[in-house]
Amino acid sequence: MTSVGSNLTSALSVSMLEASRAAAERVRQTTDATATQAADHSAYWTIPTTFNASSLSLGSVQEANGLAAAVTDTAVAGLEAATEIVSRIQQKLIQAKALGSNRPAIDAEIGGMKAKLADIVADSGFNGENWLTVEAGQRPKVASLIASVTSDERGELSINMIDVDTAQATLVSKENADDGILTRSYAGSSLSGVPYDFYLMDVNSAVSTSARSREIRINSATSSDELDGMISALNRVLIDMVGASAEVGAARNQISGEGDFIEALARPSELTNGSGVRADFSEADARRAAQETQAALQGSALNIANASMAGWLKIYL
Repeated sequence: MTSVGSNLTSALSVSMLEASRAAAERVRQTTDATATQAADHSAYWTIPTTFNASSLSLGSVQEANGLAAAVTDTAVAGLEAATEIVSRIQQKLIQAKALGSNRPAIDAEIGGMKAKLADIVADSGFNGENWLTVEAGQRPKVASLIASVTSDERGELSINMIDVDTAQATLVSKENADDGILTRSYAGSSLSGVPYDFYLMDVNSAVSTSARSREIRINSATSSDELDGMISALNRVLIDMVGASAEVGAARNQISGEGDFIEALARPSELTNGSGVRADFSEADARRAAQETQAALQGSALNIANASMAGWLKIYL
């Protein structure tokens, strides 16, 4: 037996759904007609414009922070490479103390290492900044770098700087030899009590070291006491170089730590105007949203009613 009937619930739901859709369409036509007027309202652009301006400021800070990090990275790398070579020169001087050592050959090796040191120092610059060398007519300077940035509840940025005294990292000075770790003289007494006064490199500085100071070079006539003095002088050079690396490395760590913070701070401000919040959500917008929501709910009710009717049909068929 076949039973034919009407589902009053479904019919009512269909009727209400059609009415809601018609109402939503009328509201849409009304709001579309005034859509350009909403965009002209200053409040519409308030939030996106604020975020874009903040993003621009943070972008400039991030760029300056990156340049500072690159300069310090280059200085640290140059100091580390130079320290390794000076350590090898000291090892060669220790070898020269051995009985029967070929001192002229060792001196030639040391000369080659000095040339390599000069290349490293010259290549340790970035963006016109080279903390490891001072040209003629100049003196070491204090470099100001961006170390941190903070933002208050109003979105105002506060940039904090750190000062790095490049005199601590200067290895070669063509103006005053005493300004450079590799060009200044180191005087004292070795463990055996023999006085010494040596410097590692001669770069023809405008102001040279003291007349009694001598460059570290050896030959067959170099005495064991002189070698001891050279080794002791280089030991002090290495101490100064390690200290310079530590100072620049500390500044680099401050810059490195803030780089991640600045990037994280900039992320929330990367909102475009399309994703901004509309500040002029008008009555017509609210009415349209309500109609669309109602239509969606009534569509769900129709599906439920149809599903219920399908169950009853299974019983009667």
